[in-house]
Amino acid sequence: MLSFVGIDIYDNEIQLPTPEYVTINQEEDVPADDISVVFPFIADLPELVRIAVKNNSQVVFMGLVDEQQIIGNENGIWTKIVGRSMAAFLLDNESKPENYLNPSSSVIADKHLKPYGMENFVGEDIVLSGTLNVPKGSTQWQALYNFCINAYGNRPRVEADGTVKMNGAESDESIVFSNNGGQKYISIKENNKRYKLLSSVKVKIGTDRDYNSIVENKSIVNRKINRVRYLDSTYSSELFLVADKMIEKSVKDSYEIVLVCPDLLINLIGANAKIQDNYVGEKDNLYISGICCKLTPEGEFTTVTLKKKGE
Repeated sequence: MLSFVGIDIYDNEIQLPTPEYVTINQEEDVPADDISVVFPFIADLPELVRIAVKNNSQVVFMGLVDEQQIIGNENGIWTKIVGRSMAAFLLDNESKPENYLNPSSSVIADKHLKPYGMENFVGEDIVLSGTLNVPKGSTQWQALYNFCINAYGNRPRVEADGTVKMNGAESDESIVFSNNGGQKYISIKENNKRYKLLSSVKVKIGTDRDYNSIVENKSIVNRKINRVRYLDSTYSSELFLVADKMIEKSVKDSYEIVLVCPDLLINLIGANAKIQDNYVGEKDNLYISGICCKLTPEGEFTTVTLKKKGE
């Protein structure tokens, strides 16, 4: 059973009534989760700063209130709250320009996370050798992201309770989606998106040479896919790494399985997943990349997006 608490501008906690509709979105490539809640009309509701949602004692959402609405029509009147998770603080605030020398995870946390109430981070306290430039105009999220990509090799993930996973959204949890003894679902879609795949990236090295170097994925070429991108830089070593990453990402984004489950599933981004289906077959080496939870008068439903793990 979900419970909802609002925090007003004076730090008062206000117990909110049972809502009529709730939608919570979580995606691995989107820094901030978002929530939309429609309550029966709440008279004299003060201005809210934050909203927290718990499932029994577990925090499933905590973040900023972006919009507070009163909606009325011939069918009734409602109060609607729209918000984003704690990562919104990092997206909305500009970072002080900095040039770090050998910054550690704890230094980044002290400078960019703790001022916004994010006291905890997950991941070894790594020291990034060399310099990390945070230029003018960078957000706090960009500063954190650039550190994590270079130090951990992963994009960070801000969890529901505000904990920051600097080492990425990987999870030890595993779910088997099956209507025979596993997590049940009411629909399934397997999607092979050929349009996402890159067959090759052509690289130009130096200032007066053509795009003569090619990074190619032969398995994609053999599938009669011809989709090319170009890179131009004098930094050849970094350029080939970028080209490899572009092709890897295209492969990752080209396949997904989308299920609709008749249950509330949340805070599972990065969890391991397996499919056992009569038509799609048995699929493993998958992980949860996106979740959309909906609570309506008709019941609870969660749309789960699965992607393949890297080879």
